[in-house]
Amino acid sequence: MQVGDKGHDDSRRKSVMEANGPLSGLRVLDLTHAVAGPYGTMLLADMGADVIKVEKPLGGDLVRNLGSPLEGTPDKDYFFSVNRNKQSVAIDMKEQRGRDLVLELGSHADVVVQNLRPGAAERLGLGFEDLQAVRPDVIYCGVTGFGPTGPWASRSANDTIIQSTSGLMSMTGEPNGAPVRIGPPIIDLATGIYLYGAVVTALLQREQHPEGQHISISMLDVAFSMMANYIPAAATRGEEIPRMGRGHAQIAPYDAFTCGDGRALIVGAFNENSWRGLCEVIDQQEWLDDPRYKTNADRLEHRGELTADLEAIFGTAPLDEWADKLEAAGVIANPVYPLHEVIQSEQAKANGNPVAIELDDGRVAHTAKDPMTSTSWPLQPTRRPPGLGQHTDGVLSGLLGLDESRLSALEAQGVIRRV
Repeated sequence: MQVGDKGHDDSRRKSVMEANGPLSGLRVLDLTHAVAGPYGTMLLADMGADVIKVEKPLGGDLVRNLGSPLEGTPDKDYFFSVNRNKQSVAIDMKEQRGRDLVLELGSHADVVVQNLRPGAAERLGLGFEDLQAVRPDVIYCGVTGFGPTGPWASRSANDTIIQSTSGLMSMTGEPNGAPVRIGPPIIDLATGIYLYGAVVTALLQREQHPEGQHISISMLDVAFSMMANYIPAAATRGEEIPRMGRGHAQIAPYDAFTCGDGRALIVGAFNENSWRGLCEVIDQQEWLDDPRYKTNADRLEHRGELTADLEAIFGTAPLDEWADKLEAAGVIANPVYPLHEVIQSEQAKANGNPVAIELDDGRVAHTAKDPMTSTSWPLQPTRRPPGLGQHTDGVLSGLLGLDESRLSALEAQGVIRRV
């Protein structure tokens, strides 16, 4: 796929940081902060795109100060996790001179991504039409919490807010218990994945759209898509999706059971063959003719009794014993691993996870590997997330041609930050 634009100068094909991935030659102007936008632009950077991240001179991206300190870096682990392989340019977009610089950078960019509140980019003079005026074929992606229009459009949004307002949190937690937030920022991360997919799709359609393309991604819509299997019942029949704790609202049994050694084992009977295999392993063949458990619908109706019976049975032997027997019978059965253990497992290592990043002082930190791999393109070297304003000089002088006197003046005026 040819991602470069023949009508612009060749300098835009050469990243300050050399790349040779499938998106090499693509330049992305990243005006996002927090997690959803930065995660999506990081995926583009992982594939070789030259991602220029614009941050506030004072403080930078807000997540630089969220999470736990990461030894050997000035950053917290949250920022480190979603900003590798990028360049950082510190520009104050509240200043007109700063906005002019950003707009000029946009003229050299294939893709511009922002996640400001609806209308904010336009008020700054950095909306789609503004970028389109300086780069006609620009791919412009705006990420919002609830959508660009509608009664909720102006509301503040983040992962937890979207989990709560989308209905996701209402179905997460123990039966009869309080709603529970899903541990990782699942909607933020999923939004980043949709962002990546939308941008790559737009690149494939670029020749058909010389006038540019305006992409809009709503985190609320992403949340709905993450609940796709429940939407028909909720939207068509108005059904309330119950909280099932460790269980599954549509399959029984599909739950975590505590074994005799205190460890939890996920067991799932996805079809009648696996249900039969489970009954044989636990020596309950009579359940095959029990009207309470005859079909999945019956088992869902009598879930409470079934779960209690299975909990008692699995408590009679250690996890490994049950897991071996169930696997031999073709029944889904897997231990519930804590993250700090599974990330060190042989399987994780075989997959190349996690990715080691060398720090300035020679120590090593780790991030989750980009899951997209192919035999058709080489693995990209992984660079640590940039320091705030680390590449201000290189980008503004190399790409925009600003000389030392201009850079010094902008720094003195507080428009940019140099390192």
